[in-house]
Amino acid sequence: MNKTTVLNTLFGVLLFTAGIGLLLGLYAGLIRLGILLPSALEIGAMAHGPLMINGFLGTLISLERGAALEKLWTYIAPMSFALSTILLMVGFAPLGGYFLILGTITLFLIMGYLCYIQSVNHHYIMAGGALALLIGNLLFIFQVPIYGLIGWWIAFPLLTIFGERLELNRIMRPPQKAVNLFSILIIGWFLTLAGVHFQRNLFWMIGSLFLIGIAAWLIRYDVARKTIKMSGWTKYSAWSLLTGYGWIIVGGMIGIVIGMPKAGALYDAILHIYFVGFVFSMIFAHAAVIIPSLTGKIVPYSRYFYLPLILLHGCLILRIAGDLFFWDMIRKIGSYGNIAAILLFLGGIMIQLIRSRYE
Repeated sequence: MNKTTVLNTLFGVLLFTAGIGLLLGLYAGLIRLGILLPSALEIGAMAHGPLMINGFLGTLISLERGAALEKLWTYIAPMSFALSTILLMVGFAPLGGYFLILGTITLFLIMGYLCYIQSVNHHYIMAGGALALLIGNLLFIFQVPIYGLIGWWIAFPLLTIFGERLELNRIMRPPQKAVNLFSILIIGWFLTLAGVHFQRNLFWMIGSLFLIGIAAWLIRYDVARKTIKMSGWTKYSAWSLLTGYGWIIVGGMIGIVIGMPKAGALYDAILHIYFVGFVFSMIFAHAAVIIPSLTGKIVPYSRYFYLPLILLHGCLILRIAGDLFFWDMIRKIGSYGNIAAILLFLGGIMIQLIRSRYE
């Protein structure tokens, strides 16, 4: 087989593995909610976070970045994340940890290489996301409690997406002063993540102010403000983006008031505001662009996709209300609804791809 065939085959396997990581992460989330019992695999409630961050997002983001460079060595990152997921899943945690760190280091090298070949703000911001994941995963391997490293895990997808939005929004030609302000806000937030290890609540409150500033900047300068008046995927993407930015502001406001708890309902609220309200909004928003770039197949638009989007946000509101007012049943209903929204979105994507193949 030639190099192209090998890369295409490897790509397909790794993309499938990222999907498995997502499904396993959702399954672990159901275990955490008490609806399912662990299976013969080594999947427990505490695997939910690591699977979603590394098994799904780590594999997917490193695969996307690596595929864009079309260099064989870049596939070490998604392969390592995938192997780590499999090893952790079957109980080989120590060996899985080595592959986890190898994948994270390789992802950071990929982003460093991008900064080397094109020294621009958005590449440095995405490299900051890879660095945050590396710090978080090193702490994880050294058995720091997840509440002690969660800020770094949150920063990984957020900084990656912030960098991507800055890159895509060059069409809006924001003033250089505005771009510099955006970079300063991100640097400030990154520094507060380090400060959280010394004064947890104080620095999380300060970091929340920076996040609100970042979200306000994105609302002001993102092309979504204009494309929301259009139609099809473009309009849908704009709605997803702007609601995602709104959730960052909500998370920031809650963080200013309560800081970052180490456990409990309020801790749950803050985590899922960022990981569900923002990250999955961004996944919904970018799916119509990412899937063709990764697979070469266009996803036909359907108004159906507003169903999982509305369900995602509506059920997250229920979940956050349940957390804030300690309504356990409402929190669980919202949680189940969030999982259903993600599965409905993925199912819709698959159906549209199958339909387009036979039309």
